[in-house]
Amino acid sequence: REEPERLVLLDETATTTKMTRLRGRAKRGQRFKATAPLGHWGSRTFITALCGDGLTAPWIIKTAMSRTLFETYVETQLAPTLRPGDVVILDNRPAKSEKAKAVLKERGAWFLFLPPSNPDINLIEMAFAKLKA
Repeated sequence: REEPERLVLLDETATTTKMTRLRGRAKRGQRFKATAPLGHWGSRTFITALCGDGLTAPWIIKTAMSRTLFETYVETQLAPTLRPGDVVILDNRPAKSEKAKAVLKERGAWFLFLPPSNPDINLIEMAFAKLKA
């Protein structure tokens, strides 16, 4: 309560190149034309942490998140950005990993798993909504 800057919200989201707007504006009498970016129909997983001063440790992968990938992310991307005493808050979707917990413990930080909650009140979900738009 006394040091909210120590909170690190961690979450992942998936995007696909099919996520294009279905409607747009054009001059009267003209057809609206648009294309999908890159023309490939692939998906990407984006995982990042939200700290008091913004997003940190962003990572994009071309597949769904697995325990091994989550452990790699924590070890190579997230842990170097943490300070002793930081609390990493995440939902239960990533596999609970003893290796990831050990890496955080080594850095002096720790995980706090949240129960399923409303994404409308999760600050990192609001940041993802801006990115997806």
